[in-house]
Amino acid sequence: MKQTTLALLILIVILLLSPVKAQLTATVTYTPTTPLPGDYVRGVLTVKTTTPEKITGISFMTQLKVSPKDVSGIGTLPADSEYSLPFTLKVQSPGIYTVKIYIFTDNGTLVKTLNLNVVNSMPKIIITSPITLNEVNFVHFTVYSIVDAKDIIVKPLFKAYPSVIAVDNGKGVFEFYPKKPETLKFKIEFYNGIAENYHSYIQTIHPAYKNSKGIVLNISTPHSYYMLCDVIPLNLEVSNLRDDTVYSVNISVVTGNFSKNVKIPSIKPNDSSSIVVNCPAYKKGREEIHVTLQYLDSFGNKYVLYRNYSVNILPEKTVRISDLSIERNLNGIEITGDVSNNGWSKVYGVTVMAGNKSYFIGTIDPSDYDTFDIVVSNLSNLKVTWQNSLGQIFTISKKVQFKEKPVVTKKTGNSAILVAVVGSIFIIVLALLGLWRRNRKNDE
Repeated sequence: MKQTTLALLILIVILLLSPVKAQLTATVTYTPTTPLPGDYVRGVLTVKTTTPEKITGISFMTQLKVSPKDVSGIGTLPADSEYSLPFTLKVQSPGIYTVKIYIFTDNGTLVKTLNLNVVNSMPKIIITSPITLNEVNFVHFTVYSIVDAKDIIVKPLFKAYPSVIAVDNGKGVFEFYPKKPETLKFKIEFYNGIAENYHSYIQTIHPAYKNSKGIVLNISTPHSYYMLCDVIPLNLEVSNLRDDTVYSVNISVVTGNFSKNVKIPSIKPNDSSSIVVNCPAYKKGREEIHVTLQYLDSFGNKYVLYRNYSVNILPEKTVRISDLSIERNLNGIEITGDVSNNGWSKVYGVTVMAGNKSYFIGTIDPSDYDTFDIVVSNLSNLKVTWQNSLGQIFTISKKVQFKEKPVVTKKTGNSAILVAVVGSIFIIVLALLGLWRRNRKNDE
């Protein structure tokens, strides 16, 4: 009797576990595909049949919490139809878990096996490029994840902009101004697959740092020397070697009583801007030019750079008077000569003045000259006035001397008669003296 009962039970189990005919199939979909500890896994069991099939029940066999665990009274599925059963699993610890789903029908049992891999691997922020000290960094990062992380939010736990970063396609960026190397902490929030699986944790990163190359200011002039009253073209080239754009670039040039400010709106990374500031040649010798460069970064931090540059100034002025010629004519005294420009820049409004007379020349190019011709009634100092390209007015003067040749005139009138009389008397005296000497000799 006992043997008969045991054989019957074995037969029932074999019948229950025997596969159904090929017309019945089952598929399972679920999310997240890689759950984290504490996650819910939501799945759907779909049973399809090509012929009418009566399903008596469905059971889940697993050590995980599952809902529902058993379903009965499903009924008969028509031909070419399907039946879907949503279910939920709750996972706790990392590991691989097997879920067996038994589908009982009048023709046998269909078994569907599901293996869940529960991992303890949170998404990680990866920063590949070094961060530059003492400048604004646009730090790009990648979020690497083996889980189905959705709606990832990264919150820098230090001064950065923005303070909340929504990660798009695993990529993110923030602005950061480090003054010294430091460890960076981030709070990462996300959902693993479904809204019930919210996660939040802190990640610490030790990024690589490098020093800022800053701003380079190059100063030069076209020539090694200049003359007094000339204009010095000061070439200023500002090169941005930083990794960020700089703004409100202000260049101040000061020499003597002269000052000039030049503004540049912005300079992009690895770009440069060149300007020319015309400075006056004030005094002979070494003239010092002081240049101050100021600029801002996108955070409003202010930077200042100081540079000094010296130029050799010769003692002679750019404009000279030469080849003077002075002659008297029927109209007065005529003065002619040359006015030369020995400087490196043009001179303007050149005017020659003598007394109340003036002669306008105008513009003289560098290393060129022009002539003038003035007729005056009386001699006086000769003056030349001009302007440089900065509008500064200068004057030179030259003392003019005129030496007249002595004029020989014939004497007439009483003076001539007197000379004739004296000459006649002198002749008569000589004649009388000769006669007296002759008579005295005869007497002896």
